[in-house]
Amino acid sequence: MAKRVVETLIDDLDGSDADRTLSFALDGDQYSIDLSSANIDKLEAALAPYIGAARKTAARGGATRRRGGSA
Repeated sequence: MAKRVVETLIDDLDGSDADRTLSFALDGDQYSIDLSSANIDKLEAALAPYIGAARKTAARGGATRRRGGSA
């Protein structure tokens, strides 16, 4: 017996078909959102000035997460 499972992404903002899932972090919290191309463009445009002024940092987790004390 054959079975086909189809997963459809729905844009979390407007309910249209989404093209992909974006992941981002803000203030240490991780987020994922499904967006259409049009809404991806809007998000990128809104974030562009902040990303342009920001500096990249290492991903959080693993050994980079130590806070004080001895290992």
